[in-house]
Parts: sequence; C-alpha cells; structure tokens
Amino acid sequence: MRFVSIYLFFTFLGVCLLCGCKKEQKLKNLTLPRLMIENRGVDYGAMKGTIVKLPVSGTRINIQDQPLVDEFNILNVELVKVDMGVALLVQVSSEGSRSLYQASISNMGGRIVLIINGNAMGARRIDGVIEDGNFFTFVEVDDEELGNLVFDIKESLVSILKNK
Repeated sequence: MRFVSIYLFFTFLGVCLLCGCKKEQKLKNLTLPRLMIENRGVDYGAMKGTIVKLPVSGTRINIQDQPLVDEFNILNVELVKVDMGVALLVQVSSEGSRSLYQASISNMGGRIVLIINGNAMGARRIDGVIEDGNFFTFVEVDDEELGNLVFDIKESLVSILKNK
C-alpha cells in the first residue's frame, strides 16, 4: 500500500511538471506590443527614460520607462488601408483607452511609440485627442514582413489572454 502511495505521488508530480513545461513552452517567443509615450520633460541634463531608435528612419525618441499601454491592455491589431498607405491599428481595452485619452490630452504634439519586444517599430505624433481606444500608426517594417508581424502579435495576444 505504501509503494502505491509513493508511486501515485511521483506520477502526480511528473504530470504537474509536464503541464508546467507545456504552459511555459506556449508562452515562449511571444511578440509583445506596447505603447510608450515620449518623454518631453526638461530636467536640465538629467533626462529620465530610455532612448529608442526607429529602424528605417533612424529617428531617436526619448520615451518614459513605464508603458502607456502594455500588452495586457492591447486587445487586437489589424492592418488598415488609410490615405497615406498601410497602417497598423492597435485596439486597446477600456483601461488602455483611458490611458490613451489622458495622454493624448496632456501630451499634445508629443509622440506615442509602438514598441515590439523592446524595439521601436513606429511612432505617431499626437495631433488630436484619442477618444475611442483605436491607435493608428505607420510601422517601419517592409510590407512583406508586416503581415507576419501582425499575425505574430495576434497569436501572442491570444496566448496572453488565455494564460492571464
């Protein structure tokens, strides 16, 4: 009887470990988007934040350390056709929408930067209040890669929501 209990214990432990590995494996290699706000404050040489560089234009932007909208508040991304070409639409949750609204009012003229896995991919100057939780931006990625990027982000967002 004692051997059966020990056997069941180790079997249960093995199953738990395998389930844990499977979940961790699903969360590897995610494509995580974040929206960051430009840091425009003057602190006399002691700039706070991080400087990011856009890949094609080489534009350097000093961003705040805390995300305006993190990957947990981004619900969806889509490619959309606008007058100037193909843009990325980022749809955010109600909490993210409030953050975008407040930031667009208090940082008029500044920029919101799309960061993917820590790399700046696009930026948009705030030219009006963002009220509906829909953020449009152009990304500095080849058109061939853009479709794959959107697919990877969507897949990652689904994994995040399942494991939340």
